[in-house]
Amino acid sequence: MNIEPTILVLEDERPQILALRATLQPIGRVVDFSDPERALDYLQEQQVDAAVIDIHMPKMPLDGIEFIRAVRSFDRDLAVIIRTGDTSIEIAEHAIELQAFRRVIKSKTSVNELREVLRAGIAETRTRRQTSRDASFAADASRRLEQTLGSFEDDLSAAECYKAMLHSLRNQLTAVAGLAEVWSAVAREIDHRLMMDTAAENNRIVSRMLGDMTAFLDGPFAEPRGVGDRSARADVNATLEILRKRFAAATVWSAQQKSVQISGLHQPLLAEVSPIRLLTALRHITEFCLGSSPNDTRVLLRTYFVPHLDHHLARLDAQYLVFNRPARARTLGYVCFEWRAGQVGRSLEQIRRQIHAHPDDPRTGNLHMISLSLGEERSTVVVHVSPENLLSFQLLVPTAE
Repeated sequence: MNIEPTILVLEDERPQILALRATLQPIGRVVDFSDPERALDYLQEQQVDAAVIDIHMPKMPLDGIEFIRAVRSFDRDLAVIIRTGDTSIEIAEHAIELQAFRRVIKSKTSVNELREVLRAGIAETRTRRQTSRDASFAADASRRLEQTLGSFEDDLSAAECYKAMLHSLRNQLTAVAGLAEVWSAVAREIDHRLMMDTAAENNRIVSRMLGDMTAFLDGPFAEPRGVGDRSARADVNATLEILRKRFAAATVWSAQQKSVQISGLHQPLLAEVSPIRLLTALRHITEFCLGSSPNDTRVLLRTYFVPHLDHHLARLDAQYLVFNRPARARTLGYVCFEWRAGQVGRSLEQIRRQIHAHPDDPRTGNLHMISLSLGEERSTVVVHVSPENLLSFQLLVPTAE
């Protein structure tokens, strides 16, 4: 929809106002002022598409330069055309300083030329305003995404803590249940009716609590008990999409001009690990690659299927470190997550020590979190630093049936 443009004119001479009104009305609606303060009040309440401003207004409290400077304090998108009879360098410098769209000289600018300048100014204002709206929308979307995903890691950590607490509580309740059985046996031996009734009620309460807790811990939220547990499955591409969104919202890396480019599988595939644990391992390796690389680096993460782990590892030379090499490879194959990062100032030996180090803070991308997340029996990690000090990682996780 092409809305009629509004043009503001600030001119202290009445004949000039009448001439400008007649010249500009074919282009759009003209609102004219001779008082800069009233014009400023108007602009603070209404948006216009262009402004034609006279510079020298000796009878007014503000001259044109001061007026434009005041406008720029709240509107940096408005195309301002300075219309003056002054051809001095000083005016030209002010025009540049205040980001004026054009300077036109009254005695040297024809009606058609002024109209063309105004049409261009209107288009410039509308383009600037749309750009500002787009930038504001993008920033707001980024903030909302960061707010949505920013607590994701806290939620995962809290879930792990709660789960550990529930496991501990279940163990304690099991001990209480054992004591209750002993209590019941003693009550029967001494034939104490009240004690027997109380012990029986205690048994019922504890059994019900244990049943509810076991149903939760061994149900859909359960962690797998072994690599053969078919309930532990993570959709690889879905997990990568969550990882992509998380790093898209992580301003700490964009501030360092670092980014991650993630390529998923061409076909859907399930990894034999819970989604939370897989996501945690992927996050820590990605953060390690980003943190180890210099500024202005893009870390590449690609994913592919490896049918035979032994053949895959056999092609690697002595310059590759292999952790958790399985005694017997899985027949179903593996998902390989491969990172290629920038130049690093660490040797393979330093990286090897870090993988086995205990982290002070598990959120720093410490590589020890890989085995904590997936379990040493679940994953194989390959690390390589090229002669050019370029870092690469591979994480191989068994596929699920």
